[in-house]
Amino acid sequence: MTNSHGRFRSFIFAALLCCSLWPTSFAQNASKPTLDQSIYRHVVQVGWVVKDLDKVIAYWQRLGLKNIRRVGTVEFPDTTYRGRKSPIAVRRAYTVIGGVEVNWTQPLRGNSAFDEFLKAHGDGVHHLTYATHSAEQLQRAVDGFKAKGVAVVQEGTWKGSQATGRYVYLDTAPRGGGLTIELMYNPDAAAGGPAASAENDYPFNRIVQYAFVVRDVKKVSEYFERLGFGGLSIERNVSVDKTYRGRAGQFEMDLGWNKFGDVPFEWIQSIKGPSVYDEFLKAHGEGFHHLAFNVKDMDEAIAALKARGAVVSMGGGWDYPNSQGRFAYLDTEPFGGVTIELLWNKPQGK
Repeated sequence: MTNSHGRFRSFIFAALLCCSLWPTSFAQNASKPTLDQSIYRHVVQVGWVVKDLDKVIAYWQRLGLKNIRRVGTVEFPDTTYRGRKSPIAVRRAYTVIGGVEVNWTQPLRGNSAFDEFLKAHGDGVHHLTYATHSAEQLQRAVDGFKAKGVAVVQEGTWKGSQATGRYVYLDTAPRGGGLTIELMYNPDAAAGGPAASAENDYPFNRIVQYAFVVRDVKKVSEYFERLGFGGLSIERNVSVDKTYRGRAGQFEMDLGWNKFGDVPFEWIQSIKGPSVYDEFLKAHGEGFHHLAFNVKDMDEAIAALKARGAVVSMGGGWDYPNSQGRFAYLDTEPFGGVTIELLWNKPQGK
């Protein structure tokens, strides 16, 4: 919900992305979505809320995110929060990864969903944004969610160069595993086309997974299926060569998948620990846990990112008949509440 919305419109990537632990039975098990797929195929923005913008940005720049633009202080006088007018001011910065805007927000003044999130969760990703093609399409979508019992947490408008833009934060987090969905109409985006990606350091060239940690993945699946996003394909993960904080790992988890958009969503329920998932639940509660990126050489990527200030917290591999690979979580969570996952998929036939 920023002036930077002008850099985006809803568009669909053609590429099918690889990801770790991909269930071979996904297409047969998961129910299909019933919502308007012209809206929900592509996430245009990752909305990241932090207490100390300068500290977080400095770390992620060192890690390899380039062309981070500091917007400075932005005023939003036309904001309604929990049904009451509440003008707010925030500090903003953003970059672009593979056509997706990563937008950091530090609240300054006024009561808002950002303050509420920081108090309950701490630093982290607050929302994922979907763009509509018109103000009328946005309103129809909001009305559809309201008919299913989903209220609006916060909404507002801003003046674009073409017309007035509007954003809406839906109250999906309490039952949706900590995910707040933002719907946004940006008249400038429709005229300007998709944003160009920043030239980030490897491997930050394309997000291949949005992942959440939850207490009950089946309940989350039922909730999003009721809303029309389709149910999740859920199965017990069987990892190999597991490590946790430098020792042999014992963790197990149930994974729920939704891959009807251009980037997979993963929902993780810890079954046995200790694990980074248990750590996250204790520190933050349910919510957005990690962004994933593919790598060509896992050991090389781990060494490069360790040199930039990110060490492995947990890792392992998978070995299915038609899919093998490795995963590694980097301990970036102390700097903004988000973990990075590296994924290596063994080339077929090797």
